[in-house]
Order: sequence, then structure tokens, then C-alpha cells
Amino acid sequence: MHCLTPILAVIFTLFLTTTAEAQKVRKGADRFGPADTTTIYKAVDTIKLPGGAMKPDTVYRYETDSLTGDTLAIDSTGADTTAGGSIENRLGIRLSPDALESVVTSKATDSAVMDMERNLFYLYGDAQVNYEDLQLNAGEIAYAQESNLVTASPSFDSSGAQLARPSFTQGQEKFTYDSLQYNFKSKRAIVRNARTQYGEGFVHSQQIKRNPDQSIYGLQSVYTTCALDTPHFGIKAKKIKVIPNKVIASGPANINIEEVPTPIFLPFGLFPISQGQRSGFRLPMYTIEERRGVGLQQGGYYFAINEYVDFLVTGDVYSRGSYNVSGVSSYTNRYHYSGGLSLAYAYNKTGEVWEQGAGISKDFKANWEHRSDAKSRPGVNFNASVVFGTATYNNFNSYTVNQILQNQYQSNITYQKSWQNKPYSLTVSARHSQNNQTREVNVLLPEVNFFVAQFNPFEGKSSTGNRWYEKITAQYNFNALNRTDFIDSTFSLRKLSLGDFDNGIHHNIPISASYNVLRFINMTFGANYNEYWLTRKTYHFFNPAEDRLDTNVYKGFFTARDFNASVGANTRIYGLRMFRGGSKLMGIRHVLTPSASLTFTPDYAAAPFRYGYQTLEGGQTPIYRSTFENSLGFAPNGQFGNFSSMLAFGIDNNLQIKVRTKDGKDSVGSKNIRLIDNFSINGGYDLAKDSFRWSLVTMRFATNLFNVLNIQAGAVFDPYDFDYTLGRNINSTLLERGGGVVRFRQANASIGGSLRSVPNDRNRNKPEAQTEEYERLLSYGRYNDYVDFNVPWNLSFSYNATVARNYDKLLQQDTLAFYHTAMFSGDFNLTPRWKFEIQSGYNFTEEQLSVTQLSIYRDLHCWEMRLSTVPFGLNKNFQFQLNVKAQILQDLKLVRRRDFRDAIQ
Repeated sequence: MHCLTPILAVIFTLFLTTTAEAQKVRKGADRFGPADTTTIYKAVDTIKLPGGAMKPDTVYRYETDSLTGDTLAIDSTGADTTAGGSIENRLGIRLSPDALESVVTSKATDSAVMDMERNLFYLYGDAQVNYEDLQLNAGEIAYAQESNLVTASPSFDSSGAQLARPSFTQGQEKFTYDSLQYNFKSKRAIVRNARTQYGEGFVHSQQIKRNPDQSIYGLQSVYTTCALDTPHFGIKAKKIKVIPNKVIASGPANINIEEVPTPIFLPFGLFPISQGQRSGFRLPMYTIEERRGVGLQQGGYYFAINEYVDFLVTGDVYSRGSYNVSGVSSYTNRYHYSGGLSLAYAYNKTGEVWEQGAGISKDFKANWEHRSDAKSRPGVNFNASVVFGTATYNNFNSYTVNQILQNQYQSNITYQKSWQNKPYSLTVSARHSQNNQTREVNVLLPEVNFFVAQFNPFEGKSSTGNRWYEKITAQYNFNALNRTDFIDSTFSLRKLSLGDFDNGIHHNIPISASYNVLRFINMTFGANYNEYWLTRKTYHFFNPAEDRLDTNVYKGFFTARDFNASVGANTRIYGLRMFRGGSKLMGIRHVLTPSASLTFTPDYAAAPFRYGYQTLEGGQTPIYRSTFENSLGFAPNGQFGNFSSMLAFGIDNNLQIKVRTKDGKDSVGSKNIRLIDNFSINGGYDLAKDSFRWSLVTMRFATNLFNVLNIQAGAVFDPYDFDYTLGRNINSTLLERGGGVVRFRQANASIGGSLRSVPNDRNRNKPEAQTEEYERLLSYGRYNDYVDFNVPWNLSFSYNATVARNYDKLLQQDTLAFYHTAMFSGDFNLTPRWKFEIQSGYNFTEEQLSVTQLSIYRDLHCWEMRLSTVPFGLNKNFQFQLNVKAQILQDLKLVRRRDFRDAIQ
């Protein structure tokens, strides 16, 4: 027994030594093995383990974690064998309380080195470490297992240049740095020369301390919205604190430009970095005007009501009493509807009562846009576009040429309903039209339309459609109107009553049929029936005692009806000439379309209609008036005293050529080019009249050249001779008197088009500002300053000319009056970052320019500069603005403006 004890000790020592050496050899063999794996040592032997956390009678293999040293059990399928989520459950053993809560994985492109004596693990070459939601990238990473401390630093090339900046990512937080120390247990970090992005902003810090709750304390930090490593500008503070997804707070700060301090200091800084919209103040900008005094402009508050609706209220206030209040709200419910509403009221007081040109104006304007998504409710659609306000709002409160020149407000609210596989639809709408020059306002509230599409009333279910009566088609249109007209300055809701509205119902039934005659002639027969339900009649009587025209209005329920019948014929004549040989011109095709029609309209003053009556006005010749003159919808077109039997005729022309083309592979093709889209001559002859039976002769011309120039022209000619002594037409044609065929009366022509250069990058995706969201905000007036430098230049232009032959009573002869104007607008890149815009026109008759606006835009990377001016005229003004692009610093700007009121002398 005394000998057995030493022998067993020697055997046990040899066993331990052999096992340790075997492990050391295996670890050394894998020391510089594949660096893209997290395992330093793998025990590849398979064994059978009894019960516990393992499955009985299942073959497992062991893997040892490279950083924690934990042993993992993996079955033959590679599946996790843990009953729970922890390593203890997987292995069925207890772990040290100092062990990490989760597995750390890593990889590197160069090598991975394990220092067993000091428990250090090194990764070289694009190293990456992952722990829970944390990802660490660097050129070199070292991990100390005892302290759970990881140190990261960049890698350098042979010349000493840094290859890439390391990065740290956790959740939505990401920053780059020069060096980093991170403790896996405490989750604290010390980072030097860190650069972090929060939304539109960036924070550059010499050193930061990161806490477990991801809050950050920074030393010698700069907040900026410039994306460059060396930013163009920044707000520099000695100390800052970052509260994740909430705010960046700083102590006293100084604005630096190109790393040069400025005299602008801030007592503190608060920069929201929360995701999504948040409520907050909008700081005003100041201005100084001669007429309105010192002012604060565009100050207000933004209300982030919820994820569907927001509201921005802003105001201007001036020292001499003027003010302006406006509110803008946009709303959206994706796949259902979207819209926006803006309201504005302006009180402008210019000067004092004793000053020349002083005055007070009170204006308002409202705008509502709403669009429903057609996919949300198939067959139902509701859209609205409402613009109304005082006629002078744009003149006194806008600096945009397009708004200043807007002489018409129009609104339309429409609800449409259609039934699937049914030929009818319903439309209910409210419309508004306002002329800002005449100040006349027309309101339709409501207008109801029920429409039945074209159908064949005599076509049976088994019919072939070849019988003549089966080709007869009909429609039905029901239209109910309720309208009032007024002058905007005299309108008052308190005085408005139902009696101020005109209302009526219109039924329309058009019937038609088309047949082919003699193979080449298309014959059309039609009849149009209208019935009106009206609420008033009007009679005019001349009062000779007081020499005036008296009017009697009778209210009640009245009916009226009219109809007309027509027959027409047309055909097409083709002229074709083809060319052989190698010439580029392949052929010419001319299409001639002659047409003729005869229309009958009865006399509505005769029985059984009796809608017209004769009256004497001032002892003149009796004239006809309609009993429904001021009623809504009924318009007999002055057909009183005789019937109409108008024979109309016309001819249309279309001219095209075909040319040979070659593509890039020299293959020959062809292309059609339209030379004349339409050239028509139309006239008429009334068989029922006893004099002046011939109508005016009209000519129309339209074409498009090179898909750039749109050309339209027209002319009017009179077939009757003119008595220059009496100043009126003679019931004799020029042809009868041997003076020609027709006499020129008036002509007009217009040329318009647009030119656009090829984009610099044809393959570039559609700009973010041109997305559906941008289009929505643009229509609501939220986003109208987008400048696209990808298009070097574009130009739009139009020219309009009118010449008229007028009779001069004093000279007793004709004079020619000529009017022509030109309008143009466009922009072009002076340099890759300078853009010039112009909008103007010229009135050749008055020999003066129209309202002209010039704008210059400079892209300063993270800043932008705009200079816009109307250099002359009543709206003479200019505005200069230098501001940061990012919305988070929208109040960091410099604005200078001269109001058009100050230009009035």
C-alpha cells in the first residue's frame, strides 16, 4: 500500500500532462486558422450522453465559444439542444456570475489570435464583433476576457494612411470614431473623435462617454447638419448631452463657419432628435419696412396632432399696426384619402392717415384640397379643390408672380358614384367661380347630375345588331342646379336667403343612329329633346310715362321644352403618294374629310311653345324677349319669330409624311410625321331666313412641329358686303356684287412650346422631391422651392397675336387693329451649383414688359441661398435669403426683403 500511492500519483500526473499537451497542440493548430469563424477549438469526437438536458440516445458534438470559453452541445442536425434560452439550460451546468448574458460572435479577414496566458483575443483586418443588438467594426479589435473590455482602433496601410474609420452600431444608433473602449458587462464606452448622426444632424466630439441607457456625454462637440467629415458650419459647445430619441442638449454654444468662430453665441442649445413629428415653436424672422415699420414674420407654432393630422399656425406683426395670421394643416390616411387646408387673414395698414398713399386693406384667402384613393372604395370618389377669398389678397400679400397674375378663383367639390356593370352614374358637386378683376362671384350649390350611358333601346337579347332600328342609340342626362350670383364686396351671409338662388332641373335625351350608305358615306340621324323645370318667369314692359323698362317676376313651378332634329353625312378621301429609291422620304398621305348637315329648330315664340314675346323699348322696333330670360338652364338661343333650318358644311384636312429612320445597328425603319393635324373650313346657310342666310365662314388650323411647337390659328370671314355710310352689312353677298367671295373680319394665331435639356444623369432615380408625397405637399403649398440641378436648362414660351378689322365711324372706313404678346419662363445652370430663373413677357401693343421675376439660387451643400426680385412695376420688390437646408435648423437663416409698398412713391 505504501508503494501503490506514489504509483497512482505518477499515473494521474501523466494523464493530466498528456491531456493538457493535447489541448495545447490543438489550440495552437487552430491559432491562425480560418478567421471567419467564431470557434477557436472544436472537439470533433462524437459520444453518447445520458439524460439531463440532452436527449437520450442522441449523438452530440461539442463546440467551445472563442470568447467566453463556454462549451456548446450540437446534435447531428446542427440544431440547438437547449430546453431554455440560456447556456446553463443547454449544458445542464452552472456558470460563473461574471459570464456574459449572450453569445459574442466575431470575424476578421486577416487573422484571429488567442493569448491563453493573459486571456486576450485579437482580431486583425476588417474585424467585426456582434453582441446582442450591438455591432462593432474596426481595423483591429482586442478583447480582454477577465475585464470584458473590448478595444477597437483603425488599421493603417504601409504609408501610414488610415484605411477606414471604425463604426459602432446599436439599434438605430450609429457612429464612427478613431478609438473605442467598450465593456460588455457594464455596457459603457469611451470613444475618441466620434462622429454620430441623429436624423438630419451630426455630432462631432473629441471624446464621448456612453452610458448603459445609450445616453451620451460629449466633450468639445460640434452639432451640424453638414454631412462632410470637416463640416462647413456647426454649433460648437464644450459639453453636450444626448438623450436617445429625444433631444441633444448643450451648454453655452458658439456658431462656427468653416471652423472660424463667429460673434453669434447661444446661452444653450436644444436639438430634438426624436423620430417622427413633434410639436414646437417656429421662430420668427425680422424685417424693416418704410410703410409697415419693424416686423416679425412667419413666427408660430407647429402642432403634431397625431400621425394622420398636423397643423401649423404662423403670423406676421408690424410696428405700424399691420398683421397677418395663417394656418396650414395637412392630413393623410394612406390608401384612403389625403388633403390639406390653409386659411389666411391679412390686415395691412400702410402709413398714417396724413401720409400720401396711406391706406388699409382687409383680405382673406382659403384653400382646401382633398383626394380620395380610388382603391379604398371602388365606384365611389370624393375630391375637392376649393380656393376663394378677396380679390386683392394676392396683390397685397404675395411675392410670387403666378399668384399675382391669378385673376380667377375656381372651386369644385365633387362626389361621384358609379355602379359596377351598370350603365348609370351619379355626381353631386358644388362649384364656385370668382373673377378678381370684375369681382363677380358665381356659386353653384349644389349641382346634381344623373347620367345613363348610351344604350340601344330596340336591341333584343338575341339580336345581331344588323337591323336598322337596332342601331338607334339613346342617352339620358338629369341635371339639377341651384345658383346665385353676386359681387364679392356686397356679399353678406346675414342677408343671404333662398330667394337669392336661381334653381331648375334639366332633362336631356339625345337620340341618334348611324348608317353606311353607298359603302363610302356615313349618314347620321339625330334628335335632341330637352325639358326644363323652372321656378320663375320674367316679363318686361316699356313704361312710356317714365321712359323706362319695368320688370315683373313671377315665382312658381313652370315647365319648358325644346328639341331639334338633324341629319348629316361625311366621308373620307385619301390621297397617297409613295416614293421609291434611297431617298429619306418614303411617302405622303393627305386625308380630306368633307361633311354636311341639316338641322331643324322650331320657333319657340309660336304655338305650342310661346316662350317669347315682343316688347317696345324706347319706341324702337319691337324685339323678342324670353319669358324665362333669367331662369336657370333654359337657353333657346334667340330662336323667336321664325324657325331655323341650317345647312352646315365643312371640310377637314390632315397631312402626314413617312420617312426612313436608322437605329444604332443601322437597321432601316420608318416613322410618321404629322405636318397638319387639322385644317378646317366651315360655313352655313339658313334655309328658313328671309335675309342674311349665309353664316360667317371660319377657318381653323392646328399642328405640332417636332413634338415641341404647338401652333394654332384661326380666321373669320364675312360673305356679305358692307355699307360704310350706314356702318352695317348689306343683304347682298360680295360674290353677288362682284367684289370677291368673303370679307376678312378677324384672325388670331398662337405658338407655344417647351424645350428641355437632357438630364445629366439619365439613369438617376426620380428625385425624392418628385415622389407622390412631394406632389401632395406641392398642391397644398408646403413644398414649392425644389430646384433640380440634374436638368441643366429648360424653357417654356408662348406667343399670341390677334388682328381685327374694325369700322371707324368718324372716318367711315375700316381700320386694322393688331395685338400681340409674348410670355416666357425658364431656368438654367450657370454652374453645377448656380441656377438662374426668369419669368416674364412683353406686350408689343403697349410696348412694355409684363410682371417680371428674376431668381438666383446657389447650392452651398448644407446651405442654400436665394435671391428673388420683381425689378419694376407696381409689384416691385426683392427678397434675399440664406439658410440651412435641414429642417431641424430652419430658423438658422438670414433674410432681407423690400416690400412692394415701399417702392410706391
